[in-house]
Amino acid sequence: MIVLEAMTIIELVHQPHYVVPEALFVAPITVSMVMSWFLTPVWLFVLIPLYIFIPSSSVLWQAPVCSACGVIAGLLLVGFWLGGIPGTHGFATEGWWFYIFAAIVGGVTCLVAALTRDRFKPAI
Repeated sequence: MIVLEAMTIIELVHQPHYVVPEALFVAPITVSMVMSWFLTPVWLFVLIPLYIFIPSSSVLWQAPVCSACGVIAGLLLVGFWLGGIPGTHGFATEGWWFYIFAAIVGGVTCLVAALTRDRFKPAI
């Protein structure tokens, strides 16, 4: 959301006639709603079961491995959600941003989970 706000502010400064100031408020709300449609099933059907069923002693909980898995999972989930690779099937060049953000969000989510696993998940 911070990146979205920053991009909107940069557009507003560079092209004040192109971006309306309401975009600073409407865009985050709209993106949050759309993201919730995508993130809720991922949390319910992927992340929570993985958290419950993978023991904390597993190699998957090591920060580099978990982060790499998160990046790959983010890319695969967005690819599944959008139906392919941007630039094909009618996607514009801007479609790459979805994949970049998905990789970042997936990697950071898993990194935070790996770094805080001892605090929230008892050792098995």
